[in-house]
Amino acid sequence: MTSPELFASLARGEVAPVYLLYGEEDYLAGEALDAILLAALKGGDRTFNLDVLGGGETDGRDIVARASSFPMVGGRRVVVVREADKLSAHDCELLAVYAGEPSPSTCLILIAGKPDMRKKPFATIRRSGGALECKRLYENQIPAWIAEAVRKEGRRIEPEAAKLLAAYTGTSLREIRSELDKLCIYIGTRKEITAGDVSALVGMSKEYSPFELQKVVGLRKTARAMAILEELLDAGGGAPLVIATMTNYFLTLWKLHDLRRRGFTEDDQAAQARIHPRFLREYHEALGFQPPAACERALLLLAEADEQSKSGAYDARQVMESLIVRLCGADEGNIGRAPGA
Repeated sequence: MTSPELFASLARGEVAPVYLLYGEEDYLAGEALDAILLAALKGGDRTFNLDVLGGGETDGRDIVARASSFPMVGGRRVVVVREADKLSAHDCELLAVYAGEPSPSTCLILIAGKPDMRKKPFATIRRSGGALECKRLYENQIPAWIAEAVRKEGRRIEPEAAKLLAAYTGTSLREIRSELDKLCIYIGTRKEITAGDVSALVGMSKEYSPFELQKVVGLRKTARAMAILEELLDAGGGAPLVIATMTNYFLTLWKLHDLRRRGFTEDDQAAQARIHPRFLREYHEALGFQPPAACERALLLLAEADEQSKSGAYDARQVMESLIVRLCGADEGNIGRAPGA
């Protein structure tokens, strides 16, 4: 099942007898677990009806025994098994038998990081429709996730603000959630989070934001780009922030080149490239300075800089300074127009 399907079924009061929450994104697994517990224990006593076990600390017989017990003081019994992928083969066989005929008065929830989905009981639960994969989101999925998280709280966030926050935090949903909580406190009773709010929170002004950096790099304004880079680095915006922002930027430029070549309208370009229409003109201006060959080269340079910055063998500031100079075209010969001052 998908997350929307899970939350929709729980909202209807439908609680499955067995769930499997698996994958590397523990925040999504925790969010799903909380929702299941809220629905499953509604009207029951959490003190007596909830058991939380560890896969490396218990065995299959104990899990099945608890899951087969009747709830106390009404309601439903819930058994949560964390790190279920650490259970032995014998324990998994016992759970597979139980999953085939689970107790209707119990909700058994298995949580696993990397289970072998070809084997029981994981394959059994997936066939029954009770498995939810909690995958780490890709960088380009993070702004949409941020927007949806803000919407659930009855607020809005500007597209640029969502992208800026994503560039600052990376792909850790737990860290993003923490920053969103701070932002909600920061804006008070206002309903919309702006790019200025995000910049203020992370200690960066809009004039020296990663988005301003990508804009001037796109126009090959080397001197201005270097000034913004220094401000970003001094304000704590390290190599991961700059590299993530610039990688997304050049991927977007490359996609726009392809969409224009295929005859897409401007509205369709904005939709396909996930750009707010009011920012499309800025990207189009950059296309004249960054042709497809330059975009492809930029992505190679960014991958190289990312590897160097993580290796510990290079000075991170020097790596970033060299990267920005090269992205601005100082050593690209005749690719694109002449770099700006």
